[in-house]
Amino acid sequence: MITKMLNNRTELQKFLFIRGFLITSKDIPDTNVFPFYGNWKKEKHGNYWYMAHNLTGMHIYEDNGTVFFIMGHAYNPFTMEHEEQAILRRIAQSYGTDSYISCLNELTGIFVAGVAKGNEIEFHVDASGMQSACYADIDNTLYVSSHPQLIGDLCNLQMDDFVKELISYKWYGRVMGPYLPCDMTPFSNVKRIVPSIMYKYNEGISHYRFWFNKPISTATTDEDYQKVIESAADILKNNMTLITKKWNNPWISLTGGIDSNTTFAAANGNYDCFETFSYVSAEKEVPDTEAAAKISEAFNIKHNIYNIPDNNEDIEDYDAIVAILNHNNGYVAEGKGNELRKRIHLHRNCNCDVEVKSWTSETIRGYWYKHYGRKTMPELSPKLFRNLYKIFITNRSLAHKIDKLFAEYIEKFEYKSIPSCYPPADIHYNEVTWGSWGGMNISEMKFCFDITIAYNSRRFLDLLFRVPLDKRISDQHHLDMKKYLNKELYDMNIRVVNLKETRFRAFALNVIFTINSFLPF
Repeated sequence: MITKMLNNRTELQKFLFIRGFLITSKDIPDTNVFPFYGNWKKEKHGNYWYMAHNLTGMHIYEDNGTVFFIMGHAYNPFTMEHEEQAILRRIAQSYGTDSYISCLNELTGIFVAGVAKGNEIEFHVDASGMQSACYADIDNTLYVSSHPQLIGDLCNLQMDDFVKELISYKWYGRVMGPYLPCDMTPFSNVKRIVPSIMYKYNEGISHYRFWFNKPISTATTDEDYQKVIESAADILKNNMTLITKKWNNPWISLTGGIDSNTTFAAANGNYDCFETFSYVSAEKEVPDTEAAAKISEAFNIKHNIYNIPDNNEDIEDYDAIVAILNHNNGYVAEGKGNELRKRIHLHRNCNCDVEVKSWTSETIRGYWYKHYGRKTMPELSPKLFRNLYKIFITNRSLAHKIDKLFAEYIEKFEYKSIPSCYPPADIHYNEVTWGSWGGMNISEMKFCFDITIAYNSRRFLDLLFRVPLDKRISDQHHLDMKKYLNKELYDMNIRVVNLKETRFRAFALNVIFTINSFLPF
């Protein structure tokens, strides 16, 4: 169906797997037909072919027969390198030494990166899996891609029967929206690349955990806490400076929320390089838009407001573009009308070349604790991961199946070896929720423009995991970073939070969470 439509609408072909990539050990000779339609570049380095949509960064560095690659973009706030070739050269210098993983953990960005030598290749995704990424070993051929559906199209794969059952469940779209658990994709033999995991391929796939595997100390004294705040804020400020060097027209997605406020504060000293924007696709977004406009005006920054049309009929080619977006996500995440209209409207009307988003900071803001109105969480278990994933009160058979999947997932990716200083709920949020739901959403949002996230660095997240949990839940650490970065903004005391709605939702969800924790199969 999608092929027939695209063959007739050649002007829409460029949107298929937009900003995607593919690494494979098998040559694909004709890239002028579905699913590439001549919109992809292809290079062979060593034993692998590297392919990327024309809007995707594809960075290759070869050193004595070893190939180092970044698919997407990266920058380093510790060395202040913003060009991927320089970053890859430094990675190459550290490869095979004790500093290799430390070098990788310095990076910020949205990418899949790795090393290939001969038939052996290793790869990993950015800190929180904001780059949607998956892999498959099919008929002794390796595929590493941004889109599971791309592998499905190339290999004529069919959606897994359990995935069909899960996405038809009436509450599948609840709790963060529709996404698959564990490392699942629409296809049983295609798996999601989990953040913090290094994958290796050589006649089969193996992997090991390289992050969240060393204890860190909590900043218990005021002096230690302030050092953490200042160090973390300096990383954010460096990242915002690097963003101005990497892109010509970066815009900050600004609301009245604490995340984007802190991002805006980190741009202090570079405000002449940024514009801000917000949008109204639902009535509840109006207060955020007003707050964003007020902040921007106070610092003489141009603020752009986009009023998203209320009706699908007001968007030209709405049905055709939505069909492409649904194909891109593998038919597991049908979007809401206002969100889809927003994507198309921003694509056609927004003039930035990159959106600076504030996602992944919620990992170290104790999101699940806030979401459920809890100060503590149960210990690591398949049931905990299932309860943080979806609500299965009315379908205990499906709950049992999900528990079995998470039991295998927890064992497979060494969650029991993670030190206790990293709460299991936060790790779930970073590696399951962000890695699956977040990466897929960012992939769809990149239909509009490129996206970067200043918080998406392992060393940055690791630093703020030293903040005591109560301060993370209360957002005190974000407020303190904002104060350090831009005291004038801090003193404006602008923060949009519907406390009544938030508290009621947290209360109701905690009741459901508690019931779901005790119900037998």
